This record gives sequence, C-alpha cells and structure tokens, in this order.
Amino acid sequence: MKTITSRDNAAYRALARLASSAAERRRQGYTVIEGAHLVEACLDAGHTVAQLFLSRSAAAGGQADALVARVRPAQALELADALFDSVSGVESPAGILAVVPTPAGRPVPAAAAFCLALEDIQDPGNVGTLLRSAAAAGVEHVLLSPTCAFAWSPKVLRAGQGAHFALNIVEGADLGAFLAAFAGTTIALCGEAKASLYDTDLRGAVAILVGNEGAGLSPELKSAATVRVHIPMPGRAESLNAGVAGSIALFEAVRQRGSDAGVSLGKRR
Repeated sequence: MKTITSRDNAAYRALARLASSAAERRRQGYTVIEGAHLVEACLDAGHTVAQLFLSRSAAAGGQADALVARVRPAQALELADALFDSVSGVESPAGILAVVPTPAGRPVPAAAAFCLALEDIQDPGNVGTLLRSAAAAGVEHVLLSPTCAFAWSPKVLRAGQGAHFALNIVEGADLGAFLAAFAGTTIALCGEAKASLYDTDLRGAVAILVGNEGAGLSPELKSAATVRVHIPMPGRAESLNAGVAGSIALFEAVRQRGSDAGVSLGKRR
C-alpha cells in the first residue's frame, strides 16, 4: 500500500478539496464517507468505492484489512496520521475514510407507499437525523428541495449513520410537482394547524412534509398538502426541532400501521 507523507501529493490534495468543499463534491459527483461503519454500509448496499484512505496507525493495527480486501480493485492509500487528521471531520478520527460516487436519486413513483419530503432544512444535523429516522421507519423515498443541506455532505452522512444507503434520496426535487402527482395522502407538519397528528389516519400511502427550522413549510406547500397537522405540545416549549418533529410523525405512522407495517412498506419500490 502506497504511503503519502506530503501535503503536496496530488491524491492528498484532491482528497482535501473534496473533504472541505461542498461545491467541489457537487462538481465532481463524489463525496467522502468516514469510519468503518459507513464504508461497510456503502459496500453492503452495493455501492462502489473509488478510493480508500487509511491513517498510518489504522493500517499498522490491521483494523481495516477486511475493508481493503472488499474495496479491491479500488485504490487503497495510507496517509501519515497528521495528514489524515487534517481531512477528518471528527475530533477523534478512526483512521478510515473513502471517496465514493454520489448515488443518483431515482424518480419517485406516484404510487409510492411511504415518503418524506423536506423543504429548506438547512442544518446538516437535522437532515441526517431525518434520514436516519426515515430509514428506521421503513420510508422508501426522501425528497429534498433545492435549498436543503446537501444530503451527501460529510456532516449529514455522519448524522445519518448509514441511513443514506437504505433510501432513495432525491435532491433538488420540485416538491410542488411531487405533491401534485402523488397518489397518496400528503401530511404537512405545521404548528398552526387545527388537526392533531395523532387524530390523522396515516395507515395508507403517505408523504410527510417537514419545513425549515425557523419558517416551517412554505404557504404553497401547506395549501397543496392533503392534510395539515400539528404535534400536540402540552409543555412550555413553543416548537420542536425539525429533526425531532419529522421523526415523531414518521413513527406515528409506524405505530398506526403496526410494528411490522413500516418495514414491509419500506421493501416496496
């Protein structure tokens, strides 16, 4: 395995650009995933790895030997620990990261059973949380408006903890057009709605809509949705975090369908 010790190395410089620049990731169509768990989730889902990078410490410890074997014929490179730390996005790097092609989203069929649509969710942690909850709830498709945080950014990937590879993620989606074509019930979460989430039938084909952290859903999407609901909050808080609110709605759908319903729906395409 080739060892890189200089910041002037071309492979290191290319990795550093990808790790630090959302514009570069979008331009090249590649992203960076870090940690053995995410790399394994990527491979388990049948996605390819373009390059695998190990810190010198991780390579010496042999903890990534199985991953190196799995990614072949992709190139595996060893980085000096200081170089690895400089591109890592975490405080205590595990010493494993990969460059992977960003998966392209597939068209969402009008008859999809369980969808999540996000409008202008800008915090990467919220996007990652919602993707993780969606995967756990058995959601098939997640649509993100053009103003959402980039789903395949390292921060969102870390928050998602592998959920990305269990979902069809459609970025830059025209949510208005999706609502118009969707054959099921569209559920808009909005605090001023009169109907309660818990009094709403979520057992059929549904798409749950979650809006911006501060402004919520746009008036256009609220009016286009089949139903507008609020989450009852008897306490003193005025609002819920977008990631929490969306997760509550997703698992209310799971509860209504029964413990196995969300999983079975998630297997339908």
